[in-house]
Amino acid sequence: MRTGIIATVVCAMLATQDAASGQGLFKNLDFEHPNVPLVPDAEFQVPISDAIPGWAGYVGGSLVDRVAYNTVSLGAAEISLQGQGSLFQPLQGNYSVGLQSVFGGGPTTAAITQTGLVPLGSRSLLFVTGPADKLEAAFAGQVIPTIQLGAGLNYILLGGDITRFAGETGELRFTSPPSGGGLLDEIQFSTQAVPEPGAAWLSAVGISFVAWMPLFRRRSRIRSMSRRICCCFTTRAR
Repeated sequence: MRTGIIATVVCAMLATQDAASGQGLFKNLDFEHPNVPLVPDAEFQVPISDAIPGWAGYVGGSLVDRVAYNTVSLGAAEISLQGQGSLFQPLQGNYSVGLQSVFGGGPTTAAITQTGLVPLGSRSLLFVTGPADKLEAAFAGQVIPTIQLGAGLNYILLGGDITRFAGETGELRFTSPPSGGGLLDEIQFSTQAVPEPGAAWLSAVGISFVAWMPLFRRRSRIRSMSRRICCCFTTRAR
């Protein structure tokens, strides 16, 4: 019975993301649409408009027009695009965004933002990041508390309640807090609510993601993974 409940929650949470379109007026939420070819300058940077079209970037509160490409800063806050060939491999697909903050000499954060419409009917915001990464999501200036919904070999899936913002236009912002940061990918809106996670729920979902990850190519999307997870849980429930 417990497994059947878990299966229902996971399937409803992930398999119906397409119903909310995941996009609204937002674009490039999976960072898979840079303007290629990306040719770094002498400082290994490229225009932000080419690296992550649709997004604006801020470092220390100041708007930036260039971001690092396939590299990271050794001591300064920075925004980067990590693609194939980088030492920091993308979490999903061909590209992930890196947000890097520093604390020494006064906290300096890095953030990317985009203004758009949260699709009608949206109840949750989903995104993936690295297992040890620390990123903060906000909409219209309001921080969105997130919980872990699952885990793969190289990422965790986080989700937060965005119900009150459905149908509203505002700024979506992802920030690396002081002494935080990491990789960001696969931002999506879902029509399903974020469940109240018990220890058993998280454990079961996490185990299922780890068990199924080797069966998927890097290009696989969270939504296709959910279908396999549903099948797995349904079989066990019987």
